Amino acid sequence: METLEPKLVQGVTIQGLFDIALKERLSEGAWRALSAGGLDRSRPVRPTYPVATWLRWQNIVLRDLWPDAPLDEAWRRLGHTVMEGLLATVLGRMLGVGARALGPQFALAKLDHAFPGTGNYIRSHVRPVAPCRAELWLSDLNDRPTYYVGVLEAVLLLAGATSPRCTLLCREGDSGTYLLEWSV
Repeated sequence: METLEPKLVQGVTIQGLFDIALKERLSEGAWRALSAGGLDRSRPVRPTYPVATWLRWQNIVLRDLWPDAPLDEAWRRLGHTVMEGLLATVLGRMLGVGARALGPQFALAKLDHAFPGTGNYIRSHVRPVAPCRAELWLSDLNDRPTYYVGVLEAVLLLAGATSPRCTLLCREGDSGTYLLEWSV
């Protein structure tokens, strides 16, 4: 889905990753690079950030935390880490309680409403295909499909799934469809 508005990432995503999940994990060099790239930790998190800035910051994190990991694995780990940070925010803790209480199928159904809360440019659609199995379409992968593998695995784990598996089935332009499978 193409928007005419600039692509923006919500500040809660930035706060969760940098102020919570990575606060003690990044090197001084990475913090300097992030600062030079526009992340001003001396000021409150802004409501939104340009997606291009967010993507540059992600690359700095990858190089710092997982320099020797295969790129796809580093992206997957970053997806998990972003979810770790988001779920530690006030809003994320509330959403996490609901997801755990209601299970994976319900949590996936709510993603259609959750993704726009992290960025104004991303839409999703979940289609259950069998018990413990669903297909999920995402409108914009930002050329980071395995990042979303990590995000989706983290969502399933939060919702009580065991052995979550997330496979990219196909890409069409900027969008992609994933197969999500899990055990309970």
